[in-house]
Amino acid sequence: MAVSTRIEALVEEIQSLSRDVDDTSRKDLLAALQQGVAKVEPPVETIWKYIMSPHSHTAIMVLLRMGVVQDVVAAGKPKTSKEIASSCSVDEELLVRMMRVCVAIGFFAETDVRTYDSTPLSQTLVAPPLSGGYQYMFELVTRSLANLPRYLERTGFKDVEDAPGPFQDAHQTNDGLFGQLVKNPELMGFFNAFMSGVLATRSHWFKVFPADEILIKDADQNDPDAVLLVDVAGGKGHDIAAFQQAYPTAPGKLVLQDLPPVIGDIESLDVAIVRQEHDMFTSQPIKGARAYYFRNIFHDWPDKECVQFCKQIAAAMKPGYSKVLIFEWVLPDRAVPMYPALLDINMMAALNGRERTEAQWTRILTEAGLKINKVWINGPESEGLIEAELAT
Repeated sequence: MAVSTRIEALVEEIQSLSRDVDDTSRKDLLAALQQGVAKVEPPVETIWKYIMSPHSHTAIMVLLRMGVVQDVVAAGKPKTSKEIASSCSVDEELLVRMMRVCVAIGFFAETDVRTYDSTPLSQTLVAPPLSGGYQYMFELVTRSLANLPRYLERTGFKDVEDAPGPFQDAHQTNDGLFGQLVKNPELMGFFNAFMSGVLATRSHWFKVFPADEILIKDADQNDPDAVLLVDVAGGKGHDIAAFQQAYPTAPGKLVLQDLPPVIGDIESLDVAIVRQEHDMFTSQPIKGARAYYFRNIFHDWPDKECVQFCKQIAAAMKPGYSKVLIFEWVLPDRAVPMYPALLDINMMAALNGRERTEAQWTRILTEAGLKINKVWINGPESEGLIEAELAT
């Protein structure tokens, strides 16, 4: 059998497998294919792709800012460069130069000379969480990432812990990332859309942790003022609302806490969920709750700050009853999957934060007067739920 024929048969088999497998098997298939690419692609070609990869990221960003991605996807059919340039009020030659790159990487199809149609990639990118995430990352975080090697060299290649960090250095500002977002409403909109999309696609913490058996079963059912769950720095309430839907008859109050601008901006949340303005670095006002829950909060902060706000929770907890629940990545000691490994560098560059191993989590919580009961992990490709309580 000719090599070309065998390749065609292999492609058909892969396409068939990708249609018929569950998500876990799909990821296994993808990992196997990536290993196969490493066998076929010479190292020099791989390195060359890394060298040139910023160019494709930039071309995509330019087309997003032009409105070209949105325009071509909305058309639902091929458009000429002249038509696109006219509808987007951009220079046709500049458009064509950017399109060359995006055709080559599969974001658009070139159906004729200077004629373009959308593909599944561009059709997916126009979703607000993804287009917002792309633009937020490019505008704020990519600059910090590009500056990171020089920053680390100037600081003696020491791990990033304290501000001013890579972000402040790259942007020449005293503000952190969130301070910059507050000053730029467009970027704040991109960020909020991005985070909403991220939360919507990730597993709920109570799918990993048996909340009914461990949290609800022994919760106080006699005190009408008892609080079952406090979602600390919980944003607009995505997680606590999902918990309420999953356990509508659970005893005790549900409380959502965040800073005043966040709480004040909530548009839709069940009135049964108590909204409370609170800075987590100050004394925790809810005493003796069954559980204090954090979702993707610790990774925004260096260890010192994590210990500070954790101590505020510990001081409010009821011994033998209250729990701290932390839903974040728990990195394995080896063979860390690509996404959390990249996310760790992202947190370093953007916020002086980090993703953590179980040993690192243990160190933080121990210093705050807590101990880990168990780490609930649903496979290496998802976050873990850390269940902790007072150490004494």
